[in-house]
Amino acid sequence: MPQTPVLLNKKKHAALTYKALGEYSFAAGMTTMPLLPFEVPEAARCFPIIFPDTRNATPHALLGLGDKNIFVDDRGRWTAPYLPLVAANHPFSLAEARFSEEPDKKELALAIVEDAPHFHQPDGKPLYGPDGEATELLQHITNAMANQFKRYRESEKALAELQLSGVLKEKVVAVGARGQERTVGGLRCADRARTLALPENTLGRWAKSGVLEMLYAHWASMVNLRTLLDHPSCPRQDKPPLQ
Repeated sequence: MPQTPVLLNKKKHAALTYKALGEYSFAAGMTTMPLLPFEVPEAARCFPIIFPDTRNATPHALLGLGDKNIFVDDRGRWTAPYLPLVAANHPFSLAEARFSEEPDKKELALAIVEDAPHFHQPDGKPLYGPDGEATELLQHITNAMANQFKRYRESEKALAELQLSGVLKEKVVAVGARGQERTVGGLRCADRARTLALPENTLGRWAKSGVLEMLYAHWASMVNLRTLLDHPSCPRQDKPPLQ
């Protein structure tokens, strides 16, 4: 069962060490993984890109049609050419924090999965120095994730407009595989005809914000359904369940 991240605390975690590991078994049961919009063009070369959450327009990589992520092998290694940032950042993430001196104020803070093996290696490097201040390693991790969040915030308004536009619909996608056409149902995708019929000023904004580039990559990514359909974990039915 996935562990709940906790806020990184320089008192509680003063002696914590970290080592980067190419170990992704935590994602073995994840059949979708959220992406930042700027990731989509590269991720679309490896995975089908969908928008599964009806509450927002966050793009996700589709990683399996059964009950497993087909891109994590039995040794916990990631086998696809592209590694989504959610997986690359693990066991770190960003979370909202409230501080007792200002209970109504929320700030972003670094969170960790304490049980992750990255924090339990004999040759791990410290996250905090003897003075209790963040080491260069922790500063690098924090800055990288802050930059990712900044890029997300720059696209947030455009994603909200995409969500409200009415172009994201659940549909059945047909794809040719091994000489025959096969279908996958229940995928929330952008309707191409509806998208291109939007007013020119809307499409112009989306071209400038990167949303249009994301959608073209999304449409092209559907060819990657072949890989998921041919995997042994895919249920042998027309509409495999999504987890």
